[in-house]
Amino acid sequence: MDKSFAYILVLIQFSLIGWLLQSAYPFNLNINGLILASVAIVLGSWSLWVMRISKIRILPMPHLEAALITSGPYRLLRHPMYTAVLLFTAGISIDHPNWEKIIIWLILLIVLIIKLHWEERMLNQQFPEYHFYQQKSFRLVPYLY
Repeated sequence: MDKSFAYILVLIQFSLIGWLLQSAYPFNLNINGLILASVAIVLGSWSLWVMRISKIRILPMPHLEAALITSGPYRLLRHPMYTAVLLFTAGISIDHPNWEKIIIWLILLIVLIIKLHWEERMLNQQFPEYHFYQQKSFRLVPYLY
């Protein structure tokens, strides 16, 4: 896959997130949505805090000077920021759910899965130890994926 496809994935990702955000406005989350969104904010913030020692990119290609992070939430999940995005958007989507929100969220899930598979191929090329890290961590959801 080439870099232009990576930009297309990111554009689709942020468009879908934007659509879900605007569809939830004004934010009047029910308790389930509030719990999911809160967990997502904590996980996302923690992931960003731990990742600060490396080079963060929104493209599914690691920065050439990036370090492999395996601490904090990365100890258990290889893509905790993607998990946080999915939890947050699920949280705002279950408030007054409809088929349109569900379909948009599922498309976002597919886009993020495509991105993470691409990213993992690139990380395996850049970090020889990544294969071992994959064997002792989960992609997105502990004990599921």
